[in-house]
Amino acid sequence: MDWRQQTIQNVFGGNEQRFEKAYQEAVTEAISEAVSWKDLALSATVLPNLEGQTKDLIERRLGYLPHPAVTLHYEPYLRALLQSYHQGTLSSDAFTEQAEEHLKLIRNADMLHYSSPEPAPHFVQSYQKMFGIYGGKVKERLTRFLGYEPRLEHSLMAELWLFDLMARDTVRLPEGLTAVDFKALTIIRYREILLSQGKAAADVSALLGALPTA
Repeated sequence: MDWRQQTIQNVFGGNEQRFEKAYQEAVTEAISEAVSWKDLALSATVLPNLEGQTKDLIERRLGYLPHPAVTLHYEPYLRALLQSYHQGTLSSDAFTEQAEEHLKLIRNADMLHYSSPEPAPHFVQSYQKMFGIYGGKVKERLTRFLGYEPRLEHSLMAELWLFDLMARDTVRLPEGLTAVDFKALTIIRYREILLSQGKAAADVSALLGALPTA
């Protein structure tokens, strides 16, 4: 019996369809988190001395730092903006305006995974299964930070993401806002605008973190 048959039998109770579905989901997730060699090469060679400052800029303006598979493609341009600002060839206002546009591209790329108008059935099933364990705590937290209770069509993906973090038992959330909360709130606000006004409006919508400064 090979690894595939053993997994189907031992993990999925002999249900081959469940195995195939889970396998494809895992492959999709792995691809989405893959970092291209081109982006790695650029990151290593384009103004590497500004890497830390660039990541700080991204995290400060978004409120969190997305996966490198999202950010690496955009970091060289942001480093060049910072370099131009430090050298005095780019004014503070011009830096802020251009950085803001590029930071929104990063946010929008990170939101691709959460932008389906209708969540897949397996996401809904996972939400229903885990809500009884984490739902009340997560809903209260999001409502407190938003100032209102979000509609489920807007918050389901954010809540499910928080459920997953809590299930891993690797995150201890304090009372105040954290980077984890900023990502969840970003998902909700993006989906609110996406579903009410369309993708173009969502893509230009305001970021939630502090305004960029060099």
